[in-house]
Amino acid sequence: MIDLTKSRNLHSRAVEIIPNGTNTNAKRVDLFLGPEFYPAYIEKAQGAYVWDLDGNKYIDYVASLAPINIGYNHPRIKQRILKQLEKGSIFPMPSANEVELSELLVEKIPSAEMVKLMKTGAEVTSAAIRAARYFTGKEIVLSYGYHGWHDWWAAKVGYKGIPQCYSDLIRDFPFNDFSALEKLVEQFEGKIAAIILTPAEYGIEPRDGFLQKIRNLCDEKGIVMIFDEIITGFRWAPGGAQEKYGVTPDLTALAKGIADGMPVAALVGKKEIMAALKDTLVTSTFASEALSIEAALETIKIIEEEKVIERLYEITEKLQSGLREISDLHGVAIELFDPTPGFKFEFQVDEEKKEQFAAEFMKFSAASGILLRKYGAELIICPIAATSDSDISKTLEVFDGAVGAAKTKI
Repeated sequence: MIDLTKSRNLHSRAVEIIPNGTNTNAKRVDLFLGPEFYPAYIEKAQGAYVWDLDGNKYIDYVASLAPINIGYNHPRIKQRILKQLEKGSIFPMPSANEVELSELLVEKIPSAEMVKLMKTGAEVTSAAIRAARYFTGKEIVLSYGYHGWHDWWAAKVGYKGIPQCYSDLIRDFPFNDFSALEKLVEQFEGKIAAIILTPAEYGIEPRDGFLQKIRNLCDEKGIVMIFDEIITGFRWAPGGAQEKYGVTPDLTALAKGIADGMPVAALVGKKEIMAALKDTLVTSTFASEALSIEAALETIKIIEEEKVIERLYEITEKLQSGLREISDLHGVAIELFDPTPGFKFEFQVDEEKKEQFAAEFMKFSAASGILLRKYGAELIICPIAATSDSDISKTLEVFDGAVGAAKTKI
């Protein structure tokens, strides 16, 4: 059993002064396992490894919720940030490197003709909706996936403090169910500004021409098609999921992997729609912050030069192959979802025991130096390219022990 004393003590202080104990909701330790089994705080990181407050070292498959695709504290990115820091990080007028990054995104992302830089994924998805509503003169939004905490989307989840009128303007549709989407489009005929969706997720890829059918429908009905590529951008392919699946949206929201952990996001898209942002207010004091922009410029270079995305797929294949062998060895069936460079798996035990099995698997893994995420019974792995083959071997050894431990606990 690992010692988590310092981490637990700090967490007990944090919950008294920070809502939920942390400023990033998805990093709440209670969403993982709880502070008695999982580190609530990380002190440092390098490559594919992180160290908690108590000095425990882990191979990390959380990847800080997916921004880390290359590896933590990459020397080239660090050096570029330090070089810029000598000049300054923010200025009274824009940093010149925002033009360089914008030009690079236009070159790399199929949908990009113009670029708006911001700081977070929630900001750029909100900017996309603002642009689509202004451009079309319509208000209804059809949505699949998670798009941030802002009112236009979060209203549909039922979060407190959001006026009812926002929930009247958004409807959900299920992924890979085009007929359900068609029915919504028919229901709100002539009122729809945008269809926004994550074009792929952890272990979930589009089927049966789903994305192309939406593209055709948007063209037919005059609806703005928006891809939320906050996770898939610079992880599924250099040009994102739109490059991998060959479907180009009107607007694309990018964040996370664009700068390997530094805070920068971008809305990119067709010039005629992006130009609408000149006539409505979408802005941020820190949008031109130069350190993160430099990190993004170097990150995009490294992704191509070091074949980062190819390595992410390779890691996925090795881990999934190993998990199949482990499940066969223990006689525990496993469902392995699509081999995307961020995937999930679920052990097929009795339905009422699935979540407990996943929790016991994760407890053993964390105690043995492997960090994962879970949603209910589904276990989530977000590969980092810096993960070595020996790290993968160790991971699979731990997973073997974790399946055995979980079997004895349920």
